[in-house]
Order: sequence, then structure tokens, then C-alpha cells
Amino acid sequence: MIVTIGRVSTDADKRDDLIRIAQAVARASREEDGCIDYRVYEDTERDNDFVFVEEWESEDALQRHFAMPHLVEFMRSITGALAGAPEVKFHTIERTVDLADVSRAS
Repeated sequence: MIVTIGRVSTDADKRDDLIRIAQAVARASREEDGCIDYRVYEDTERDNDFVFVEEWESEDALQRHFAMPHLVEFMRSITGALAGAPEVKFHTIERTVDLADVSRAS
């Protein structure tokens, strides 16, 4: 599994635009084959900061995502809503367990 974490900042006057753009790409991305989940969260400690969390079944699914028309549109649209460069990291996850499974192991 590939987990992508993207952090972005915007200005107060562009906040609504960023939310609209983010919600559109999240909805479309969740419909893609290979997308486990795609969510956008607002930071509760930093005004106008947002975090994108994407979960993909594989590197192939992520690469197909990059070619999707809605992602191309997202990349074009979001630039004007950002207050700085985004920070994006890709994490390869070998194994995932639930909290209940961890608790039982203790």
C-alpha cells in the first residue's frame, strides 16, 4: 500500500476555493480503481492549513491516478489557491494492523 500525505497552506480569502478544489479531487479519486481512501482534513492548530491523506493499493494504482483528467485539473486549479509550495510525501506500507490487534498483543 502507498500512503500519500500532502500538506498545503492557503490565505483566508482563498480558503473556500481550496476546499472546493480539494473536495472535487477527493470525490473523483475515491472512485478510481486502486484507491482505498482519499480524504482532506483541516489543521485545527494552524489557520488555513490542510492535509490530504491518500491510500492506494499499489504503486501502479498511484501512477494511474497521476494520469487521470481530474488530477490534471486539480494540479492546474490548486496552484492559485496555495500560499506556498505544498509538502508531499509518499510512504510505502508493508503491513497495517488495527488498534484492537495491537492491544491484544500486549
